[in-house]
Amino acid sequence: MAHLEPASTAATAEAQSAVMIRVSNLKKSFQSGDELVEALRGVDLEIERGSCTFIVGPSGSGKSTLLYLLGALDEPSSGEISIEGQTVTAMSETDRDHFRRSRIGFVFQQFNLIPNLDAVGNVLLPFIPTGLNRTLRNKAVGLLEDVGLGHRLRHRPSRLSGGQQQRVAIARALVKDPAILLADEPTGNLDHKGADEIFEILRREQRVHGRTLVVVTHDRRFIREGDRVIEILDGKIVA
Repeated sequence: MAHLEPASTAATAEAQSAVMIRVSNLKKSFQSGDELVEALRGVDLEIERGSCTFIVGPSGSGKSTLLYLLGALDEPSSGEISIEGQTVTAMSETDRDHFRRSRIGFVFQQFNLIPNLDAVGNVLLPFIPTGLNRTLRNKAVGLLEDVGLGHRLRHRPSRLSGGQQQRVAIARALVKDPAILLADEPTGNLDHKGADEIFEILRREQRVHGRTLVVVTHDRRFIREGDRVIEILDGKIVA
């Protein structure tokens, strides 16, 4: 008799589905002086695997808060976040940190580069605590070449333009080969040309490598037909 495999778990089934991120009744509040601020007030959404999703809304609407929660950089007050079938909000702090470091890449408005490290060193920053090797160094060099910085490998941030620094930051986010790429106002400190170049790199990662791209931005000119657009106002999805 043929051996029958056990039925797939719900987590495995979801991990193989089109849904990469599922959010249920997500709330986040915090104390600011004497005032209780409700940054998110019951957010429900699904983000498909390999898609490009924009989160838009005015300043203070909760869009960056939502992004940080999706990236396990913060914990919600209540609600659930499931990524690839794993309930991130139910994980221990150690497991959540490991999940974030292995599966999610971040690109921020501030480049967050280390001044005394060159471009290669900054790309390798996530691996410094666990140790570096030649394979990782070669990977960092390859990523910098992919983003057009093969001629700036030994340059420190002070010798790089804003757009070049953001390219280093993107390469740093990609060095762990993340399934999800989260970007918070990634072009906020760049000129028009530099912003276009950065978005083209992000688009390529989503299109060619199948990464799920989620972007918080004020600049709607980067939104294209077929993109998912989530509009937030006062902590709630309105469109």
